[in-house]
Amino acid sequence: MLRAYSDPLPQTPAPEETITTEIKIYNDTIKVNGDLVSFTGKIGDWKADVQYQVTNKKEQESWQQRKNWNKELQVAGTFLPTEGQRNLHGFDAKWFVFSNHKLPTFRIEQIKNKRPLRGFDNLRQGRAFSIDWVQNNFSPKMTTYIHSLLFGYKDTNFQQVKEVYSSAGILHLFTISGMHVYLFYGWIFYLLRRTRLTFSEFGIFFFLFIAFSIILFGQAVSVWRAALMYSLRLIFHEVNIHLSSLDRFSIVLFLLLLLDPKTLLQFSGILSLWMSWVILLRENHPKGRKQRLLQSQEITLLAAPLLMYMFFEISLLGGLLTALFIPLFSQFILPLLVTTCFLKIIGLSENILEMLLEKAIMVFEQLLHLTQDFVLTTGQPPLIVTIFSLIAGIYIYQNWRRRWLFLPTFFLIVFQLLSLETSIAFVDVGQGDSIVIQTPLKHEVYIIDTGGRVNFFQEDWKSREYRTNAEYTLIPYLKGEGVKKVDGLFLTHGDMDHMGDAQKLIEEFDVKALYLGKGSLQSSNIKKLLKKSPEKIPVKEVGSKTQIGDKLKLHILAPEHVGKGENEDSLAIGATIYGTNFVMTGDLDQAGEKKITQDYPSLQADVLKLGHHGSRTSTASAFVDQLQPKHGIISCGIDNRFGHPHAEVVDTLKENHVQILRTDEQGMIRYSWKMFNPKMKITKQKED
Repeated sequence: MLRAYSDPLPQTPAPEETITTEIKIYNDTIKVNGDLVSFTGKIGDWKADVQYQVTNKKEQESWQQRKNWNKELQVAGTFLPTEGQRNLHGFDAKWFVFSNHKLPTFRIEQIKNKRPLRGFDNLRQGRAFSIDWVQNNFSPKMTTYIHSLLFGYKDTNFQQVKEVYSSAGILHLFTISGMHVYLFYGWIFYLLRRTRLTFSEFGIFFFLFIAFSIILFGQAVSVWRAALMYSLRLIFHEVNIHLSSLDRFSIVLFLLLLLDPKTLLQFSGILSLWMSWVILLRENHPKGRKQRLLQSQEITLLAAPLLMYMFFEISLLGGLLTALFIPLFSQFILPLLVTTCFLKIIGLSENILEMLLEKAIMVFEQLLHLTQDFVLTTGQPPLIVTIFSLIAGIYIYQNWRRRWLFLPTFFLIVFQLLSLETSIAFVDVGQGDSIVIQTPLKHEVYIIDTGGRVNFFQEDWKSREYRTNAEYTLIPYLKGEGVKKVDGLFLTHGDMDHMGDAQKLIEEFDVKALYLGKGSLQSSNIKKLLKKSPEKIPVKEVGSKTQIGDKLKLHILAPEHVGKGENEDSLAIGATIYGTNFVMTGDLDQAGEKKITQDYPSLQADVLKLGHHGSRTSTASAFVDQLQPKHGIISCGIDNRFGHPHAEVVDTLKENHVQILRTDEQGMIRYSWKMFNPKMKITKQKED
């Protein structure tokens, strides 16, 4: 992705500086997750994502009635820091804010005053009312489908549905687009025609309905595109102007760029417009089932390079499932969802149609679970190679050599597979540890710890639905690198900030072996993990003087004793890569470090991953003095509550002339070597 940022946004106060301001709430965007309320609002002339932490259950319930929050708030709060990528292939908050033309996220600390919105600011009230009505009248499963398919509203409950359809390669069915818009508009247009009115008589009403529907459907780029395409087709047909679909698409693209010049900088905009353009390249729509299936496969192949660049994987069954499920959604699920809502409105609160539809949806999801093994992790190809592949695909498609349409995608996959790089990356997982080691061609991939969130007890109403921390940090990095299997997952000990996300990692990747320190099976967290993990994964307890690996040798330096999977029992691992020595010590304490120096008196390290995130309980001066590292890696979270790294440890490193590298300040720290040019390259994701 391009990184040449410019900043046309207004100058905002420094992060964490408390200010008083007014925020107009877009109440149809309100989402309540435990004690956290989030929504999109307007501060001055600019949109911003807003967060507010409620203080009691009654306040939480009041925010769940979105229709009552058609208000402007006077608040005190702060803008949160907005950063670029903290990990390779990770989320770039700075780019997201820039491309979506938003202010940084604003956190409300105090609501001082409220007043109702008036005039055009009330336009979102109908959507907010509809979202509330559905939530109050349907089961959670039905609510999720109606919210997403009829209103384009996706909250935390949508995450489970997203995972099912994303793995099948058909998540785009939940993006309100031409399929939805043309269906709904077609129904209304048909009913108006049946009134025997002419287009000139009902046209104004119909176009007002289209304008209202854009708000009702959520105003996404795909909604605007589909609504404008439908409107232009209708207008030109009525005034007898003949334009091709591609000509109308060009006009729509121009209008979208007038509405938002950054449309083509947004992932959703790029994907929606690219897919639409590709479909319109063929003026004649396929009629037979075989032709529709063939076109679906062609469109999937033409979009594959873009999907690989954005999501690092493609579904091998995506084209087939799209061809099968589009008729299912457009002719079955969508009409029945609308019918169910209508029956509920007229008073049939318990109807057999709703129950049957919910059962059918659950069966669909179970069938889609069977497709998860047909997702190919490809990695993220370079941007220039992706663009070349997209252009090559269109050239092949336009010149009727469609039997070769697989070549650009095949080339990208092979290009990613032939990586000859060796690397060791200290992933920024916040307050935790995770280290990834890769050899050329991904022949061996080892992961030391996964990071994880430490959960503290909360009342039920405060509990939030969280995605695992690894889904934002470790997993995108691995998928972006094209990793499909993990030869060895090492869990240094049982603390959640080291192994809390191991279960998610095991679900996402083929883990060949799980390595634990001696006695770690006694850890309660480790026991819980093993109960949920597949039995086919061999679990091996290892101790000092053990060697693991084929071409890359990992040396276990500790523990020597049988422990309980606690800090003092941490696995300590050494590795030598192209002559550079690495020592990684988990949360090992100073007593454990002393034992290592006694057992390995000649041990030295060019790079030392400090124990316990830079806590004073680790990294004794004698340990550093013997190892004589050039670099000291500290893996810790920004402004963490533990005060890591401690000043004593920083002083020890400085006294020994060790260069300090910190994930909280520099993001991911990655060492890499090319096979034919084994000169070490050090990459800090956030340069000093």
